[in-house]
Amino acid sequence: MCTRRELAEGMAERTFRSDDLPRDARFDYCHGRYKGLFELTSEDPDQFLACERFLALGAVQLSTKTYSPMDLARVPGSEPAFGPDTYELAFPLQGLVHTAFGHGDFSSRPGGLYVHDVSRVRAVSFRTADETRPYQEVGLSVPKSLLTLPAGQVDRLLGQRLPVEGGFGAMLTMFMRQLATDSASFRPDDGPRLGTVVVDLVAALFGNLLAAESGLPPETRSRALALRIQTFVRRHLGRPDLTPQAIAEAHHISVSYLHKLFRAEGTTVSAFIRRERLERARRALSDAALCGMPIHAIAARWGFANSADFSRAFRAAYGVPPRDYRRRALECDG
Repeated sequence: MCTRRELAEGMAERTFRSDDLPRDARFDYCHGRYKGLFELTSEDPDQFLACERFLALGAVQLSTKTYSPMDLARVPGSEPAFGPDTYELAFPLQGLVHTAFGHGDFSSRPGGLYVHDVSRVRAVSFRTADETRPYQEVGLSVPKSLLTLPAGQVDRLLGQRLPVEGGFGAMLTMFMRQLATDSASFRPDDGPRLGTVVVDLVAALFGNLLAAESGLPPETRSRALALRIQTFVRRHLGRPDLTPQAIAEAHHISVSYLHKLFRAEGTTVSAFIRRERLERARRALSDAALCGMPIHAIAARWGFANSADFSRAFRAAYGVPPRDYRRRALECDG
C-alpha cells in the first residue's frame, strides 16, 4: 500500500509495497495504479511483487524499485508518468530492463547507468536471469531544465550505457546508493541541497561525455570540481602530507583557487580535512571491532600525528575527550 512521511523539510518519502496487500489483490491493485498510463502484464500474477520508494530532493526525485518480471505498455496518448520534461536515470542492481522508445529499443543491465527521456517511452519489460528473483534498481528523475545543457545534446546519450567505473559516473552512482540507504541521517534542510548536488553531478557527467563541458555554467563546473576534490580528500585522509598544496597539485589548480572553491562551500580546506578526519576517528572509537586499538593509533590512522592535538580537536568537536567518548559508546576501556 502507499504510504507517505516527511523525513525532513524538502525530503518527503513515498513508498509502495504490494506485499502489504492480500496476495489475491496485489496484481490488480498494481495494475490499477498505472491506469491510464500503462497496461501491466505478468506471467505469474499470483506471485506478483512490486516495491517502490521515492524520495523528494527538491525538484529531483530519487527512487528504489523492486519488481517481479513484468511488462508495461504505454497507453496511446497518455501523459508521461514523470512529466514530458524529465530525464530518468536508471542504475540496475539486479536483472535486465528492456525499454522501447520512439527512436529505438535499448537494454539496461547491472553495472551501468542509463538515461531515458520518459516522454518517449512506449514499453518497458523487467526481467531477471532467474525468474524467481526480482528486478532491482536505483533511479533518478531530473527535470531537463535544471541541466542547462545545449538543446538536443543529451539525445546522443539516450539508451547508452554510461560509464560508472570512474570519474563523474562513479561519483554519481555512489551518491545515489548512499542516499538510497542512508537518507535518515541527513538534516531537515538537506533535501534541496542534496538535489542540487545530484543535478551538478548529472550535468557534469553529461557534459563530460558529450565533450561539451565548456558549455556548462561556470558555477556548475566549479561545484563539480569541488565534489571531485572532496572525494579525493576523503580517500586520502590518512596521509600526513594531505595539505592544500598537495591537493591543488593533484588537481592541476592553484592553491588560491582551491581555497576559493572551499569558501564557496562555506568552509576552508583545513576545516574540511579536520572535520572528515575527526568523523572517521569518531566512528572508529565507537566500533566494537576496534575496541582493542589504542586511541593514539586510531588518531594516527586518520592523519593526526600528535595525540594531544587530536584530543583537543576531538573534545572541541564532540564535547568530550576521545577516551570518554569511547567508554560511553562501547562501555569498554580504551
